[in-house]
Amino acid sequence: NLLSRIQGLELSGGTAGQLGTAWAWYTLSPNWNALWPAESKATPYDGDTKKVAILMTDGEYNVQYDTDGIQSDMPGAGSPANTISRTQARTLCTNMKNSGIEIYTVGFALGNDQTAIETMNLCASSPAQAYIANNGDQLRESFRDIALRISNLYLTN
Repeated sequence: NLLSRIQGLELSGGTAGQLGTAWAWYTLSPNWNALWPAESKATPYDGDTKKVAILMTDGEYNVQYDTDGIQSDMPGAGSPANTISRTQARTLCTNMKNSGIEIYTVGFALGNDQTAIETMNLCASSPAQAYIANNGDQLRESFRDIALRISNLYLTN
């Protein structure tokens, strides 16, 4: 049933990527621990725990909301509450990195959208941590490479 539903999905809508970026930070930051059950609380920013966020998106960041939570391009909506979503995401990424979170980005099917590519590059902790995947195989390769880079490998004799 799940595979059938997935096959029936159609491309539509927009991307409020700033919300996903914010939630990545909320789950890694101890500043939000009051919201989570004890077993889900984030560890402190103490240098003992490596905090890594992986952001995967189409990179468009083209949906923002007014102060009433109404999508800003809908009838009757006001101006975006916190600037446009791309700017919000870039600011969140900067603040996450400044707090000690390492960020990898995976832009999926960006085509030649230079603004989206620039956002992925700016959000990543380094240029080597920004991936572009144009198809499913490249997407799997990107996540495999990230997994290998963030895993700790210890060899003993």
